[in-house]
Amino acid sequence: MRRPGRRGIAAVTLVTALTVALGVTAATAAPAPPSWDDVEQARGDVQATQLAIARIEDAARAAEQTYLEAARSAVLLGEEYHLAELALEQAEAAAGRLEQRRDAALDRAAESGARAAQLAAQLARSGSGDLTTALLTGDADDADDLLYRLGAMSSVGARSQAVMARAMQDKNTAEALTAQAELALAERGRLADEASDSLAAAIAAAEQAEQRLATQQIMMGELAAQLASLTGRSEQLEREYLAGLGGDEEPAPGNQAPGTPSSPAPSPSSPPPAPGPSPSIPPPSPSPSPSTPPAPNPPSVPAPHAGAVATAISFARAQVGEPYQFGGRGPDVWDCSGLTMQAYAAAGVSIGGHSATRQYSTAASRNRLVPYAQAQAGDLIFYSTGGATSGSKYHVTLYIGGGQMIEAPYPGKTVRIVAVRSYDRVPYVARPTP
Repeated sequence: MRRPGRRGIAAVTLVTALTVALGVTAATAAPAPPSWDDVEQARGDVQATQLAIARIEDAARAAEQTYLEAARSAVLLGEEYHLAELALEQAEAAAGRLEQRRDAALDRAAESGARAAQLAAQLARSGSGDLTTALLTGDADDADDLLYRLGAMSSVGARSQAVMARAMQDKNTAEALTAQAELALAERGRLADEASDSLAAAIAAAEQAEQRLATQQIMMGELAAQLASLTGRSEQLEREYLAGLGGDEEPAPGNQAPGTPSSPAPSPSSPPPAPGPSPSIPPPSPSPSPSTPPAPNPPSVPAPHAGAVATAISFARAQVGEPYQFGGRGPDVWDCSGLTMQAYAAAGVSIGGHSATRQYSTAASRNRLVPYAQAQAGDLIFYSTGGATSGSKYHVTLYIGGGQMIEAPYPGKTVRIVAVRSYDRVPYVARPTP
């Protein structure tokens, strides 16, 4: 075991700098970890040792929670970008359709205008007087007025009136579609700027989360060394112990959303736990708020397709250990919705695109949402602020049964298999396969 030297002020300065870098404010920070002087003085004194260990543990929890806050912010901003990108794609498609309609309308207006001009020339040769001459030689505003007058003349037959009316209708249609196309192009430009801004914010947030994780790991090394000095165990064991304390499975006490349970997902083969007085067995999911859409009818959602589920889970398992990257959709970097999208794509199933929100809404539109208590392997588990069913979903995972899920979690982490978290979990899962 490493024997620490007397670091005194230097150790305090390091801890203070790391605390500031992690963004822990004085109002919310846990008690400061002990200095090396404190550690050395505590050895041999049971009460002082316990106090020093408690301060180390509190510092480890605070560091982990600070990182998790940054990580959750990053994935929230990442989902905002995915939604902005989707809106841009839809706007581009709409603008493209309008441009095609506008171009076709301009062609029709040119053709009908040519027929109208030909008719006017014929009428001029037949002696329709100054009216048709003015039509041929006048400016655009005069031509509009004269076309209406020419169409009303008793000397013009029904066929001529139809030609003139079609020319005016095509002209008006072309002008209206041109205006709509211009508005669509402007909206496309606005959404492009919005998507660009969202992308920049998401990338910056991901980088900040990774920086906080790196800073946290430096702090954890220092804390593990202190703890090893107090307990006599190896630094590696103490580092693993401290990592488990912070735990990104749930938020620190006091940060959990009201009414959110803390139990992992039930095994798909076991019924949901019955409500009872014991606080250790909460219901499997919070009840929807009155404004939440009514729960889907479970019997209307068929059991998952075993072959597709096996393929999707096998694909996701093969990615375990690969790094998280914002916007990643493979082949060796992933974000949450990129992993679930590609896992089911491997089974030939489309689940709604590269967005957790879109994957949830796609399942809802297909009537494939199932209460969380009835989750089966292959279902998608979603997370949103407060577990809300409405609004955006910032995270999606693949349930594999036995209370476990595969996920691409946060910046700085890798694809992993973990117990299902309840914090911010949406009370319905999506069943992608019919």
